[in-house]
Amino acid sequence: MKALFYAAGTSPASAFAIGPLASALRASGHDILVASFEEMSDAVTGVGLPSLPVARGHTTESIKAASPGKPAIEYPHQPEQEMPYLGHWFGRQGSHVFDDLVKTARTWGADVLVAGSQGHGAEIAARYLGVPFVRQSWDLFDVSGYEEYLVEEMADELAKIGSDTLPEPSLKIDICPPGLTGATGTFMRWTPHNKQRAIEPWMLEAPDSGRVCLTMGSFRYAFPGAMDRISAIVEGLLELEVEVVVAIGEAEGKQLQEKYPRVRAGWIPLEAILPTCEVIIHPAGGLTAINAINTATPQLILNPFEAFIPRLKHLAGYGCARTLYRDEGTPEAIAQVVKEMLGDSSYCTRARNLADKAATAPPAVGMVPLLEELVAGEG
Repeated sequence: MKALFYAAGTSPASAFAIGPLASALRASGHDILVASFEEMSDAVTGVGLPSLPVARGHTTESIKAASPGKPAIEYPHQPEQEMPYLGHWFGRQGSHVFDDLVKTARTWGADVLVAGSQGHGAEIAARYLGVPFVRQSWDLFDVSGYEEYLVEEMADELAKIGSDTLPEPSLKIDICPPGLTGATGTFMRWTPHNKQRAIEPWMLEAPDSGRVCLTMGSFRYAFPGAMDRISAIVEGLLELEVEVVVAIGEAEGKQLQEKYPRVRAGWIPLEAILPTCEVIIHPAGGLTAINAINTATPQLILNPFEAFIPRLKHLAGYGCARTLYRDEGTPEAIAQVVKEMLGDSSYCTRARNLADKAATAPPAVGMVPLLEELVAGEG
């Protein structure tokens, strides 16, 4: 079997997300390729997967610019702008990769296309080619509600399959822990597949003072003003007399360590550090949230989007997380909430309970027979 994966989006997390299933297929004797915008190639190869750049000459940022018949896509500064933004941006990504995915699938002889929740170029290409499409949820925050804008953006591609609506996938795989949201279907236990580094002994041993981890994800620390915000948060956390770890790029980590000698910072695989942390703070990173669930680590989530609120309510309602929405997430508020969480053992108890539930789902290798049967049924 030949499986063509598409890692949509700008964050390396989209490559990390499909890593377990792609690796499980390859370990089972099947052939895989991972298509993505060229800017994502290092993330794909960084987790040991073969990268195939598509939509060459474009980036996921450059396509937001206005072009003939296509208005510019503006960042959503207000909640009502979020769904149009998501629909048009993911739709435009899909439009740019569609032809390359079709050509590659035909040339290579792909038997199945696999993509995350926003990989709509692969979704339509699979229907156009007459091969199965497998949609694996990208992360914990699998949002919906942007479809009308996506359909508008991908009208030409949908016309090629004679439809004005998105086709249903042949198989849906959800990596959200069973029972967290009430969703039903095929669940897969997500296992870490992050970019690695040499693990140092200190990462594996919890300090007596307690440890709190802060991350802004795989790329958000590069945003304008992000380092100033990180510094302000770090200063508030240091007042709690806990060890502060900042999971960030290596260069940025060195800057922080020079400024705050008590802080440990740099690129750190979360699966290595989280088992020794009392709390992780993150900006609604979907895979960060899944990592924390796996390691039973309580979470403080700094939520930038209204679209994430429904799933965040489930997580917070479970008792293993707290959230601060947009302007609520001041450095002072973050330090105060972390202090409260450190003083309340129920967060750890509920986090362990959810981790046990997540572990009941089969791992990626358990999905391989489902894909084999799917492809055999189409043969």
